[in-house]
Amino acid sequence: MTCARLSANRLTRTELWLTVLPLLLAPSAALAAGHRAAHKGSQHSVKLTTFPQSEPAPSPAQTAPSGAQVGVAEPIYDPSGKALAAWNSAVLRAKSHKGQARAAFYGASHTAADLWTGELRRMWQTELGEAGHGFMLPSKWNLGYRQQDLVVDASPGWQILRHKREMGAAIGEYGLLGVAMQSANPNDFAEIRTTHDNPIGRKFDQLEVWLQPQVGGGSLRVVIDGHETVLQTSEKAEPYATFKLADTPHVVRLQPLGDGPVLLYGVVAERSAPGIILDQLGIPGMRAEILLHWTEARWAEQLRRRNPDLVVLAYGTNDVTEDAETIDHYLADWRKVIAMVKRAAPNAACLIVGPTDRLVGKGKDRKSAPRTPQIVAAQRQIANETGCAHWDPQRAMGGPNAMLLWQDLGLAQPDGVHLNRAGYKRMAELFAAALADPRAPP
Repeated sequence: MTCARLSANRLTRTELWLTVLPLLLAPSAALAAGHRAAHKGSQHSVKLTTFPQSEPAPSPAQTAPSGAQVGVAEPIYDPSGKALAAWNSAVLRAKSHKGQARAAFYGASHTAADLWTGELRRMWQTELGEAGHGFMLPSKWNLGYRQQDLVVDASPGWQILRHKREMGAAIGEYGLLGVAMQSANPNDFAEIRTTHDNPIGRKFDQLEVWLQPQVGGGSLRVVIDGHETVLQTSEKAEPYATFKLADTPHVVRLQPLGDGPVLLYGVVAERSAPGIILDQLGIPGMRAEILLHWTEARWAEQLRRRNPDLVVLAYGTNDVTEDAETIDHYLADWRKVIAMVKRAAPNAACLIVGPTDRLVGKGKDRKSAPRTPQIVAAQRQIANETGCAHWDPQRAMGGPNAMLLWQDLGLAQPDGVHLNRAGYKRMAELFAAALADPRAPP
């Protein structure tokens, strides 16, 4: 049996274990060779410009960062050779305690749960400095949306504003995240609290509240550690309120006064200290084209305010089952999205993160979604055209059908789509290692 069997349509878990386990225990050269063989045997015919993925093979210095754990070292694909220059410079500033490095991380459910991004935030801030949590919507508006290392709570009465598929081509004012919340009910509230249990997220010294001024807009009570301020959201009110605080733990409560609707885009909790800030900007179930349904002027204004050094667009897992969409249409949407990002943040590094391994079918017939190679090839074509970089999580997991192994190792959910906390932690390790050593041939 060769590693190329990983691409078979009906690969059993026993076969997968027998195939992969020797590779996990083998020296890095054998691991790299097996990984290349697997992908050589699993290529689909795609009518796209083809680009190299991860040749030459990873050197021993590039092996997976946690010994014999699952996953392989998958380098960043950077055809321009300079797509990540802005991020690398910012990281050096943070590392030398001379400034901050800011990442805006867009994506779908993998991102929105703040497990993958939350582990990245922990890793980066532990190594390079904790500059705060960043931007968030202070609401658990969706079961798949959460914040790690910060306690967030809100009453259920808030109206959640966002684009939904049934709305077609409509465009709306949804702000940086693509989700806003609104209420005129004085019984509604939103609250954020620093954590007492985790080493990250215990304090911040600056709070921003982002609001939408509007005709008939109401008042918002902001209570910080028991001290109250009232903000207006009438037509000529300021959209951003900034509070300078002591660098200590805090409790913040937001509450409409009931004199009119208050539209809240989100809040920012961060520190003036050098280090890393990661804004988790995920919406479950979304694809990159969701950005095209947000009013660009408002979104771009808010992205510029965050001033990211890196914009990550982590989409693709929901694309691999959209079989009715043509690749030409997919490419066209991505070109529009990247152009939108470049207009708003022309000096930021741009990184596309593709799909994780996703299983389709049932029982013994479960296998990787056949469309995945086409989606990855299309994303790499966009990276080549636009000067962005690309990272391939499916290959980092081990290639086609790797999700079966991750499930057997207790790193993935039964749905064949999502990882669990331990799995996202492992994915964060693989991703961080690639960014730390982003060598990949053009």
